[in-house]
Amino acid sequence: MRLIFGVLAIALIGASWVVCPASLRDSVTRSVTPDAETIADMRAGTEVILAALTIQAPDLGEDERNAP
Repeated sequence: MRLIFGVLAIALIGASWVVCPASLRDSVTRSVTPDAETIADMRAGTEVILAALTIQAPDLGEDERNAP
């Protein structure tokens, strides 16, 4: 088992010398960053959820919070 982990560690260290971390980071960032349309849809959905929660749980006044 130690031999397997040792080989994996050497492979990971060797791969890090081959792969440029900055270009890899940029590539991953481009692939996982949503486009503007998706972000707008997500914000609209969040507003709908927030509106539904506000209707179901209205903000209570100070007198209503202390009532038994």
